[in-house]
Amino acid sequence: METLSVIYIATVITLLTVLYLCFSPAPYGKFTPASGVFSSFKINSKLAWMLQECPAFFIPFHVIVLRWSTLSPMSLLGLGLFSLHYFNRSFIFPLLIKSGRSTPIETCLSAFGFCCFNGWLQCKSTVESNLQVRDAHASILGLTLFFVGMYINISSDSHLRELAAQRVGNVYLTPHKGMFQYVSAANYFGEIVEWLGFALLLQTPAAAWFSLFTTLFLGQRGYQTHKYYLSKIDDYPKSRSSVFPFSGF
Repeated sequence: METLSVIYIATVITLLTVLYLCFSPAPYGKFTPASGVFSSFKINSKLAWMLQECPAFFIPFHVIVLRWSTLSPMSLLGLGLFSLHYFNRSFIFPLLIKSGRSTPIETCLSAFGFCCFNGWLQCKSTVESNLQVRDAHASILGLTLFFVGMYINISSDSHLRELAAQRVGNVYLTPHKGMFQYVSAANYFGEIVEWLGFALLLQTPAAAWFSLFTTLFLGQRGYQTHKYYLSKIDDYPKSRSSVFPFSGF
């Protein structure tokens, strides 16, 4: 099947999935249900993160090793940045998080499938295109946004871990450092910026689709997180946006 056809189908599935998740949050983290279909079998959250995210590291890393001498510098840069993000998500982030809630096996398997598909799609699109620099200004802006977004994402996750270590029981503390001064889901905002930069840098349909998916999926997840904080923390700042600073959303 042609890459564009795959992306069209993936876009439709993305829209339907996000629409469904608007009414039923993805069952992981604070939204893991205590009972129901997603509670029958769970695995350690650290192990779940490693298993579900690692395909998106190993697939592009394998392509880089095999095609090092034939891919253009821009293609190698794109696959390298993709691998860098997922190395952090697969092997560093899981070791740092607190082993609190377990993850439903259905959630882990669905994330594993998505990372396999996305890793394959980004590699296929990059290898087929053998990318060159198309617009230097867009590429520089994209590379800058990627690293700015990565910094916001990682530093925000670090702040959330600090608060989790201070939490007593189920009493949530208000995040307040960095971009959390403006939004409830600064970690999601950072990742959205990161993949927007990736799409601007590579300028491929696959990268654009992944940026769209990230924006929609984490946008609705961030909105649900915002409502959750408002319901759990009495003095939570009501002036904060959920994901996008100064937007009211």
